[in-house]
Amino acid sequence: MNSQELVTLNVGGKRFTTRFSTIKQFPTSRLTRMLDGSDQEFKMDGGQIFVDRDGVLFSFILDFMRTQRLILPIDFSDYLRLQREALFYELDPLVDLLNQELLLQPRPALMQVYFLSRNTQTFFRVFGSCSKTIDMLTGRITVFIEQPSAPTWSSNCCPPQMTLLQLPPQRPSYHDLVFQCGSDITDNQTGVRYFVL
Repeated sequence: MNSQELVTLNVGGKRFTTRFSTIKQFPTSRLTRMLDGSDQEFKMDGGQIFVDRDGVLFSFILDFMRTQRLILPIDFSDYLRLQREALFYELDPLVDLLNQELLLQPRPALMQVYFLSRNTQTFFRVFGSCSKTIDMLTGRITVFIEQPSAPTWSSNCCPPQMTLLQLPPQRPSYHDLVFQCGSDITDNQTGVRYFVL
């Protein structure tokens, strides 16, 4: 493959290299006009074309141009900004796809809470479609376990003092967290777990 078949775009400081044929699939797009020189706002400089736009969103646009499919992360929420970028590049098929009412409406974060109660323990698992929601909940849920303090010289006359030790919720994946509360019985000692939300 020779260098004539490739084009490098610097979009907002992020470099993208693709084939001319990928961009030429969209003959009415502004990107095609950039390449053939008919869009005077953009010039080739140092072997690349600089575009003063959002480079992160352009990665989704270039992926769409390569696959003709719009694949976004599950917690993606910048539909209106992506639509604005698609309008700037005059990518009509992507604009049409983003104009679908369903995509432009804010998506509620789906959350499911499962719990299982066994004897004196309760296990919780929280699943969320948005990892940011799970991050926020993880920061707000505190689990404590009650443990006896170290014995002191006067411990014979009084019941042992209890200390609360903080335990973080477990994160099996980006989209869920797990914690438990209730009584733990180990080695004939009872410990109690509490949680605070």
